Amino acid sequence: MKDEEEPSIEFLKGYNHGYQLAKHEPELLDKILKSQSNHAQNDYSRAIAQGKSQYEHEKLVAEMKAIRERQQQTIRRKR
Repeated sequence: MKDEEEPSIEFLKGYNHGYQLAKHEPELLDKILKSQSNHAQNDYSRAIAQGKSQYEHEKLVAEMKAIRERQQQTIRRKR
């Protein structure tokens, strides 16, 4: 089995920046990602996109959980 490498400092910074920008400034993040699409990708720029994806995934999971809870409450009220 292959050992996993530790992420570089640049990757960690990019990931965290991408996550926080997706959370607080999604339009700015989209502009940044669009401007980087014409340049060579490095650890930082790839990590920004992954941080954004992680935030969007967590947001979707939270929304689905809230919907499920509302549905369960509605079912309990009907009983």
